[in-house]
Amino acid sequence: MRKLIVAIVALAGVGFTAQAQAEKVRFAYAVQVHQANMMILQDYAKKYNVELEVVPMRRYADLQLALMTNQVDVAVMGYVNVGLMEEKNFRNFRAIAGVFNGGQSLTLAKGVNAKTWKDLDGLTLGTAPNSYAELLFKASAKLGGADLSKIKTVSFTAGGPPALAALKNRQIDGFVFWEPNGADAAVAGDGYYSSLDIGANPTKHINGVMVVNAEFLQGHRAAVIGVVRAAIDATDALNGDQNKYMDVAMKGTGSSAAVVKEAIPRGTLDYKLYSKETKALLKMIHEAKITEVDTSPAVDKQFDYSPLMEATSKAKNQLGGE
Repeated sequence: MRKLIVAIVALAGVGFTAQAQAEKVRFAYAVQVHQANMMILQDYAKKYNVELEVVPMRRYADLQLALMTNQVDVAVMGYVNVGLMEEKNFRNFRAIAGVFNGGQSLTLAKGVNAKTWKDLDGLTLGTAPNSYAELLFKASAKLGGADLSKIKTVSFTAGGPPALAALKNRQIDGFVFWEPNGADAAVAGDGYYSSLDIGANPTKHINGVMVVNAEFLQGHRAAVIGVVRAAIDATDALNGDQNKYMDVAMKGTGSSAAVVKEAIPRGTLDYKLYSKETKALLKMIHEAKITEVDTSPAVDKQFDYSPLMEATSKAKNQLGGE
């Protein structure tokens, strides 16, 4: 009996030690419908002995700054930020997994007709300055024949009520934002999704990517792989359960069921890491003169498929790589 008690105490001690040694990872994401998988990441990270210190943010620009200034270890930002960080000569990061695609669009006010990019000339559109949505819109519009100098833009930091009110009151003719802004306008009847798809190009509308501080990856590889595994689990869980997806997105964004239901089909949760499409994106924003240099070579240097390959037991070309 004494030996049994000692054994039980010893096992309890092992469990306690493992729990106490759970690695902490500072993690940030953007509050968007299509980052619902990131909203529940902590639930799955615990399974891999990882404790996340979660910081929700509003814009990719803020997430990029947080990573560059070492405020967080892992962040979800736009694939476009790979190029923006490269242009700033910041290379202390690795892209390690996808998060979602799509989820941002051009919304036009009810009664505004624009069937071609050129038809946008003379309109006033709301945008979030330097956001991925704005950058992708400008690149697509310019390459599609629009004259950006003839499109007036009004700045809204993160969309939301101010942008929606401006659309309703026709202070703007439309806006370019991420969800649930478009869904809010559509459900309210104040706007509609334009047929001009800002992602209808070789980028295939890739959007969110998980990025880690390169030094943190080197020093805490097991924890980072745990985060990637948690991301896969969370993504699969929501893709397989629409009701759970709805519930998580509603709680995480504060949006109604009608708005979330409208928004969800506008994007896809996807943990694959797309290199070819990212190169196309970075070339496109350079051609549109959004970046001064072609930053697409950064993809081969900054994309690290090894955590995703280890987490899935799949080859690079099965995970979006070339």
